Amino acid sequence: MVVRAEQSGGWEVVRGPGPGGGVELVGYRDRAGRGLDMPVLPQPGLTIVLVLDGELRIERSGPVTAGIVSGVGVNSVRVHGRDVACVDVHLSPLAAYSVLDGAVAELAGTVAGFEDLWGAEARRLRGALAGAGRWEERFAELRAALAGRMHAGRSVDPEVAFVWHGLVASGGRRRTSDLAAETGWSRKRLWTRFKAQIGVTPKRAAMIVRLSPAIDAIMAGTAPAEVAARYGYADQPHLTRDLRELAGYTPASLYRAWNGAGGRGTFVQDAAG
Repeated sequence: MVVRAEQSGGWEVVRGPGPGGGVELVGYRDRAGRGLDMPVLPQPGLTIVLVLDGELRIERSGPVTAGIVSGVGVNSVRVHGRDVACVDVHLSPLAAYSVLDGAVAELAGTVAGFEDLWGAEARRLRGALAGAGRWEERFAELRAALAGRMHAGRSVDPEVAFVWHGLVASGGRRRTSDLAAETGWSRKRLWTRFKAQIGVTPKRAAMIVRLSPAIDAIMAGTAPAEVAARYGYADQPHLTRDLRELAGYTPASLYRAWNGAGGRGTFVQDAAG
């Protein structure tokens, strides 16, 4: 197993492979004691955050115990924390459908407690990870738990997976009607099955897939006009409309909100495939 460690804005960041495609594991530890105050942004996938140490809160809620799950298309939510150490599990919707045994549509646009989904197993897993001495041990424990769920859980329809991969490969630019035609399904059937298994409609998924790298570029300080041209938007107002609809920000307000939070944070999806 290859584990990559780095330092970013006072955070120790450790990355490792998941148990299969569409899964990435990332460990974080606040080394500078800066705390965490950041928006949860729309992502083309789901993220499970397991708390190892410190305190994590969602908006004005009480402390999170085992962890949280961030669904597809979450927006207008902020996460706060202090002295935090955690492990993120970045899941494509296809992998999440198996890991969460189909509970993907229910999570779309929301942030939920991990214990609400895995119950006592969530508490056991969090305790095992917190008690492990090294990141390699934590990742090994987590891969075993995820692999068991992936093998035992349900799988999305091949047609739904085909459309999802088509959207990701094209950066959200493929016409969903063309993808539907290639599956041999009617538009109505595809919309129904896709939303039930991915959590959003194909059109919404395409918007989120295209917006995700654009958000990263905006937060990095790239000019909005350049971002719009790079990711296939008709113009800057088109980018701004999608960003406001999906995330509740303009390019300028997103840049200020993110960089005011101390830089790139924990809940950015990296496992869309």
